[in-house]
Amino acid sequence: MSRRRPAVLVNNAPSRHKPEEFDGCTSGHVLDSGVLDQIREVTCPHPVDTSQNRTSEESLMEEKNTNAGCVGAELVRTACRRCGDELRVPFPCKGRGFCPSCMGRRMAEGAALLVDHVLPAVGYRQWVLSFSGPLAVRLGYDRELLAALSGCLGRAVLRDIRRAVKREDGLASVAELHGGVVTVVQRFRSDLGLYVHLHLLVTDGAFEECTGELPFRAAPPPTPERMTAILGRVHEVLAAAGHDADDLDLDPALVACVQHSLRGPHLAAVAPDTEPPPHTVSAYGLHLHAATTVDGRDRRRLERVCRYLLRPPFAHDAIEALADGRVRVHFKAPSRRGAAFADMSVDTFLSRLCALVPPPRFHMTRYYGVFASRHRLRARVIPSSPQPLAPMQLSLCLVPALPEELREATMTPRRIGWASLLARVFAVDVTVCSKCGGRMKIVEVVTDPAAIAKLLHGARAPPRACPPGQLRMFA
Repeated sequence: MSRRRPAVLVNNAPSRHKPEEFDGCTSGHVLDSGVLDQIREVTCPHPVDTSQNRTSEESLMEEKNTNAGCVGAELVRTACRRCGDELRVPFPCKGRGFCPSCMGRRMAEGAALLVDHVLPAVGYRQWVLSFSGPLAVRLGYDRELLAALSGCLGRAVLRDIRRAVKREDGLASVAELHGGVVTVVQRFRSDLGLYVHLHLLVTDGAFEECTGELPFRAAPPPTPERMTAILGRVHEVLAAAGHDADDLDLDPALVACVQHSLRGPHLAAVAPDTEPPPHTVSAYGLHLHAATTVDGRDRRRLERVCRYLLRPPFAHDAIEALADGRVRVHFKAPSRRGAAFADMSVDTFLSRLCALVPPPRFHMTRYYGVFASRHRLRARVIPSSPQPLAPMQLSLCLVPALPEELREATMTPRRIGWASLLARVFAVDVTVCSKCGGRMKIVEVVTDPAAIAKLLHGARAPPRACPPGQLRMFA
């Protein structure tokens, strides 16, 4: 039988989707990976086994290319066949929730798959729903309420767009109009505080289901009245669910960790403007922002928007270990009050990272409308997949051929190689030597920590840190 757990509280969560503010900051920027190494030791105690299923150079290169890299994890040494220049590619740490390398790979991979295989070349509008008060933290662990809010918001936005297209074009009914929504759950603020909010990438119009055709009809921009009505529907779901966090069955250690992460410096709420920006509405303690648009024909800009939706909480160069033992988190851009970073203790920093890890068995990306997997128009709306190359060798016909629908399903990509992602995002080909243009080959897979330290730091590896409570015997 589940017991009641202490409520999770939040302090000063911003109620508007604006650049958050921070009280008391100075400047500085130096990367120190010592704190990140401590986090990896806690969250990834079991190293990834790379000794199995690696019997050839091709399999090693494929595994290397399909995984992200984390400094300090197991790595692969590659060398140029022509000049001997070396390149080291680390394996992923398999961390959930905050690892910059692993989540950066997922960001680039997810954005590429969305643009290439889900999003058609039509107009899109980004909607952002943010919450105020303890609700922004409660949604971090109330999976049922978060799923209900996500579905209610997606359906409400689609209903509003269909009605707007009907009025704009003088149609008789909305039954033949269909839109699409991609919803992404984000759990963080600029100072890495737990702050759940929803990002939606919505078709800025609807597809009209005609005989043999699916023309796209653009929708007019949302009005404050329409956006307030959408917030009203979300508020109905919140009112029916209630706001009491005492009924959540959470582990006491997790509750203590979240409560500890809420201490210390916090982002201050921005004072409301006399005249709100266009396509921005606040009502019922909720804030809805829908001012960002993108033309789907500009695939590069559309992919950048998708990366923004799927981005990790912080980058490697955003974390700095200060001399006084505190941790400094640099913001991507200064706030309107001039704050550029937030300083906090190591305990608060680690607690906030633990709070950012999402609960298991909850999809952080959800699809509605024509983008849903079971919608009858999805196959006609999504971009057509490129035709695969003909095989170099004919099949022996020992196994019956797969049906056409199963063959198409197996052709749908689920992962993109890490080398392909690097070439797509940074225009860097890790399979080609940067000095002479020769092909890179696998030299060895390094799994021993001492060998990794020796390889990264030279013949004399740096000594390991002493465990807590022990003194170093020799300097």
